[in-house]
Amino acid sequence: MMIDWNYIQAEWDWAGHIVEALAIAGVVAVLFRPWVTTRQALALGLVFAIGHFHGREKRDYEVSVSMPPPQIDAYAMWRWSFDQMTDFWPATIVCCGLLFLLWWKARRPR
Repeated sequence: MMIDWNYIQAEWDWAGHIVEALAIAGVVAVLFRPWVTTRQALALGLVFAIGHFHGREKRDYEVSVSMPPPQIDAYAMWRWSFDQMTDFWPATIVCCGLLFLLWWKARRPR
């Protein structure tokens, strides 16, 4: 069986970014765990993963349009390409959803 990697890249790239974001969040959470609670470490990991993807896609946009410094205009995410947005938003939505779940569970009376 031949795997069509072009199809996977074109149609499932977003899923790989979600897995990557969760892996990054897990690693950062493990690194922070000696100093903070588990819930706080997970929140820090998820926030770091969101920031990582935003920075990476912002940099990709800057490179794709040959933007000279200062690159303040690259924060305008509506100018990003469809590929750059679909790399950023699915991972961000999943990470934010998990952050809200952590927050909701922490606020729930026991």
